[in-house]
Amino acid sequence: MLLAGVTTRAQIIEEPEVAFRLSSESQKPLLMIFSGSDWCAPCIRLHDTVLSNEQFQHYASDHFILLKVDFPQRKKQDQSKRTANEKLADKYNPRGQFPHILLLNADQSIRSILNYKNQPADKFISQLSAYFAE
Repeated sequence: MLLAGVTTRAQIIEEPEVAFRLSSESQKPLLMIFSGSDWCAPCIRLHDTVLSNEQFQHYASDHFILLKVDFPQRKKQDQSKRTANEKLADKYNPRGQFPHILLLNADQSIRSILNYKNQPADKFISQLSAYFAE
């Protein structure tokens, strides 16, 4: 069978309305990551060591919707996206921490605030797994 080797990978969504709609429709929680993709060293490490990791991608696709709320300094971002991200920051990241990672329920309430301390993908998955134990 041709599709036997195909595996599902999570998509990093950067449009909040799309991510919230998918979370609501699927009743999957939403992992929201506030990032400074072109200036925040821990954010860049999180992307390179966790978000881009194949094991994490597979885990994420099964367990949650992934939303990246980005605040770049050097790369251009259209005003509507910037405004939407600022609105999310006012609600979910009022202290302006980067990276700031939240696990939200499908109703957009906060389930947990997660820590990223430069751990590799498998350790970050272990931290997340505590919230999905059956």
